[in-house]
Order: sequence, then C-alpha cells, then structure tokens
Amino acid sequence: MKRFRIALLCLSLAAVFAAGVGVRRAVYQAQVKVIGQEPPFTLESALYYRRVAQVFEGGRIPERDADLQYPEGVVAAETDTLGSEYVYAALARLFPGSMPLAARLRWIEVAWFCLGIPWMALWIRWRSGSWAGGLTAAGFYALALSSVIRSTGQELLHENFALPWLLAHLAFEALSVRAATRFTRLGAILLSAVSLALALVSWDLVQFYVLLWMLAAAFRLLGGRNGPAGRWAWVGWALPFGALLLAGTWNPYLRAHGFLGSPALLLGYGIALAGAARPRSAPPGRAALATVALLLAPALAFSWAGAYRQSYGHFLDLLAAKLICLNRKPADPALLSFDARILWVPGLNSATWALASGLFPVMLPLTLFSVALLFLKKAFRSDPGLARHVFFFSASLAAFVFFVRFHVLVAVFAAGALGLAVASLGEGRRWYRWLGVLFLAGMGAEAAHTLDLPERWGRGRVYYKEMEELTGWMKARVSPEPVLANFGISASILAYAECPVLLHPKFESMELRQRVRAYGEKLFLGTERELRDWADGLGARYLVFSRGEFASVEPQRQMRYFVNALNPPPHAAARRLEQEPGRARWFRMVWENRKYRVFRILTRAEEGAARRYGTEAEDALQKGELDRAEERATSALLLDPGEETAQRILQHVGSLRRQGFRSEGNENP
Repeated sequence: MKRFRIALLCLSLAAVFAAGVGVRRAVYQAQVKVIGQEPPFTLESALYYRRVAQVFEGGRIPERDADLQYPEGVVAAETDTLGSEYVYAALARLFPGSMPLAARLRWIEVAWFCLGIPWMALWIRWRSGSWAGGLTAAGFYALALSSVIRSTGQELLHENFALPWLLAHLAFEALSVRAATRFTRLGAILLSAVSLALALVSWDLVQFYVLLWMLAAAFRLLGGRNGPAGRWAWVGWALPFGALLLAGTWNPYLRAHGFLGSPALLLGYGIALAGAARPRSAPPGRAALATVALLLAPALAFSWAGAYRQSYGHFLDLLAAKLICLNRKPADPALLSFDARILWVPGLNSATWALASGLFPVMLPLTLFSVALLFLKKAFRSDPGLARHVFFFSASLAAFVFFVRFHVLVAVFAAGALGLAVASLGEGRRWYRWLGVLFLAGMGAEAAHTLDLPERWGRGRVYYKEMEELTGWMKARVSPEPVLANFGISASILAYAECPVLLHPKFESMELRQRVRAYGEKLFLGTERELRDWADGLGARYLVFSRGEFASVEPQRQMRYFVNALNPPPHAAARRLEQEPGRARWFRMVWENRKYRVFRILTRAEEGAARRYGTEAEDALQKGELDRAEERATSALLLDPGEETAQRILQHVGSLRRQGFRSEGNENP
C-alpha cells in the first residue's frame, strides 16, 4: 500500500507537470498560428538567445562583448545575469541535430519553468503536511494565466530559470522546519540556502523576495523568538544569509551592482548584529529598543547611495513618480524625469482593474477568500508561519499594483495560499471540506480562461515579419558594420543580423540610459546634422529608423514622449527621416519595408573626402582637364550625393561636352 501511494503521488506530480507544459505549448502554438511563423526573440530575450548561441557554438561567452553598446562594448558578466546560458546550451545538445536552436530553447524554457510546479507541490506539502494542499497549489500554478503568460517559450526570460530555484528554496525551507532529525534539518537548510543564492544570481528581481525575507526575520526577532527554542530558526536564517553574502561577493553582476550594500543586505547585517549582541536579560521594552537600534545601525552607518543606488535608484524614482501621479501615467511628459518616462512601459507599467482581472480572474479573489477562511478557522494561532506567507503575498500584490512584472511573485504566493487553505479544510468540520469543490472549480475556471482564445496572450504590436525582413537583409548587405537603432530593435539586429549595435535594451546602468537619452534627443530635438555627428562620433555606419514615430495612437509609448518632445520642432531629424526620407542630406535610404527604413550614414570623413574631391574637380576644370574634373566630381558624388561643388562641376563638364569642348590638349573652355 505504501508503494502504491508513493507511485500514485509521483504520477500525480508528473501529471501536473505535463499539464503545465501542455498548456504553455498550446498557448505558444496559438501565437505561431496568428503570427504565421515561428516568431524571433526580441529585446533582452534576443540578447539571451544570442548568449546561449555563443555557448552552444563556441563553448563560452566572451568576457567583453564588443558588439553591444558599440564601440566600447560591455563586460558581459557585469551587465547581464549569466549562468543559465550554459545550462540551456548543454540541454540543447541533447536534442536532434536537425532541430533549430531556437526551437530547442523554447522547449527547454517551458520544461525548466515547469520544474517549479512539483516544487510548489512539495513546498505546500512540507509546509502543511497535506498532499491535497500541495497538489492544489501546483495545479493553480500550472494552469493559471498569471503563471503561464510569460513562460510559454515565446521569449526567453531569466525569471523563468530563476523561479524553480526560488520554489526549491521555499520547499527546502519548509522541510527544514518539519525534519525529524538534525541531519535532515541541516541538509534541508543548506539546500534552501544554495537554491536561494542560485535564484538570486539568475534573476536580480529576486532581491525583492530577499528584502521581504529579511523583513520577516526582523519582525520575528522583534517578537523575541530567537531564544533556545528558536535556535534552529536562527540557523535556518543564518546559512541562507551566508549564501547571499557569498553570491554578492562572487557573482560579477551582483558585485558590480553593489548588492552587498543593498537595503536587503544592510537589514541582514542588522539582523545578524541584533541576534548576536542584543541583551537577553533586559526588560522587554528596553530589549525591543535595543533590537531596533541594532537592526537599523548598519543602514544608518553605511549609505546605499553608491553602486547599488546608481544601478537601481531609477526604480525608486519611478515609484516616487507613480505615487505623485496617483499611479497614472501623465499625458504631459514634462511632469516626469527621463528615467521615469522611459521605464513606465509594459512590464513596469501600473496595474489596472482590467489588467488585474485578466491576469487573475479567479485566483486573486479566491486567494483573498482563502486568507479570510484561514482567519475564520483561527489557523494563524496554531501556525505563525501563515502570517509570513500572507505578508509575502500582500507585499507582492502591492508591488504588482505599481509594477505589473511582479505578477509572477503574486502567482507564486497566491497559489501557495490556496494550497494552504485546502490543507486547512481537511482538518476542519465537514462543511469546510465541501469548500474544496469551490477550489477545484476555480482551478478549472483558470485553465479555461488560459485556453480560451490563447492567441490573446502573446506580445502585441510586434512586427515579426518586418523584423525578419530587416535582419535578413542587413545580415546579407550590412553585417558587420555598426548600426544605430532604437533599443526596441537593436537587440534583434545584433542577434540575427550580426551587426554591432550602439544601444543596449537594458537600463540598469546610468551609461546605458544616458546613451539612449542622447539618441532620442538628437533624433527628436536636434537637426539632421547633429544626429549624424553624434552617430558618426560613436562609429555608426547605418541607421535603422522605425516608422510610425509620429502616430497619434499611444504617444506615451513612443520615443518622442521619452525625451519630452511630443511635438518636435520643424528642424528635427525625425521629421525628415519619417516624412521626407528622400531629401535627407546626411542619411541615404538604402532599404525599407512597412515598418523599418535603413539609412547609410554619410560620415564626416566621407563628407570631407567628397569636399576635397570637389575642390580637385574644380581645379582640374580650371586647367581644362575635363576628364579628370569629371572623374573627381563623380568620385565626390559617390561618397556624398549632396556635394554641391561636385554637382556644379559635373553639370558644367556635361554642358561643355555638349558644346564640343574636349579635355586638355584641345580647345580650352
């Protein structure tokens, strides 16, 4: 009977895992059907794909990527969260050789993310002791749209590699509390610590969870639960904290971004200080004050205004702007800073009732009902850990209101809360147990919502066909020349056209943001010549211009909004490139499709050479050397079709030839 139960549980976990994979592949295939082709990766996903391809083909990622943020390049390990690329590349080699790398990675991405589904089940099982609760949580996590929408494989995302590690951390943390032996408990704590560190180095937004985790530990310390009875709880915090310190010291990305001086780690230093040094025999009031003082001491002694503030401070600026603007993006860009304007886009946009109800049609109200049910059953008295779980869920939900991307954490803690509620039902009166039917119906409703018109859940307003036409043409005709393109298309040009690009589609670095700002201001506020001089100074040879910059639909998502130029001046370079590309003086259009135009940039060196050829043509004409004058003028116009001296000389030579004049040695003009 025991073997039968184990086999049944393994089969159940496999079934939920398979359901998660199947739902995500169904949504992706619906996208392919609508798009009419396998879509290319875009934005940071395209860079992720390129990194995996570098490992798959060459065995490693170059230390300095000279083709990204051209000409100086970037230090790859300090600019991106690397590591998962090596795992994905190794797994990709297990697929048939005839299968394209992109197709392999889409399967790997989905399967890896779905590893979090059994970890979800184990987390709630070890947390509550109920397999019913664990499988319920796993079912919601497998089928709910909020969990599915960003994990279909349409794009490669670092969060999809990190979330299974985060769930493994939660699962082993729960196991350490229930472990029967010291060896098992210590092993579970170590595995929890390693999993948390791996989640952090895979996706830097895990820092939000780390901050919540630190706050929960600080509250527990203030509650006095750190005595002998809480010794294992202290070990369960100290070892993961040590793993975070090692990750912040060893990992180049975290080190470059100042993670060791982050608010979460500063609070961690305070917890370690308070736990080790606060007086044990002092009166409760005095002990609490001493604990608070020790908790805040590192934050007061050390400012986080260094590398961490430079790397992530713009998110605080965006949050401040949202609070001032009541979480609604203003129509007037002058009310926001540049960082707030350019970051207030999908992913970091604010949640609306329509968006929240679309992502969590049943799961969110059912979770709120579950929390109320747990209060009704007085479960918080017997299980203090429930308060921490509700805190994690509530904080993630609050973050989601301001930044939609946090829905992935809301999905994790909402699914966990539903599982805990079901586990609690099994211990109550009979009428409580009938509420389990409600949870099963909610799971079915979430699945139906996900699979109802699944083509709705892809990326909107992406010109996939035109993007492939562009990158295909550029790979054949432009590569390996450096290209200036906006951050929405530059990553695809780098990944698929194999052209160095000047703009990086990531904004954690002040230097990256400043270059994007300079590009936008030259394009919409500067003259055509100013844009050329700036691009030429960075070594660009081609400009890719995205058409539609003056469309009246959603101007708040256009570059002219980002640089506070909703109505650019008449001399703006963007007006010429959008409305009169044939009259551009320093940008010669060489290709276009419905969305993109490619311009060959007339460099200052070429302009100077053309001017010199024009002068030589004029000198030759004065000497009566018509052939040389024509040759020099033609050479000048090949470099610069707008060179006025060469144009005049060529017209003059043509007029003289029609009149019968010949070159030196015959009649002089």
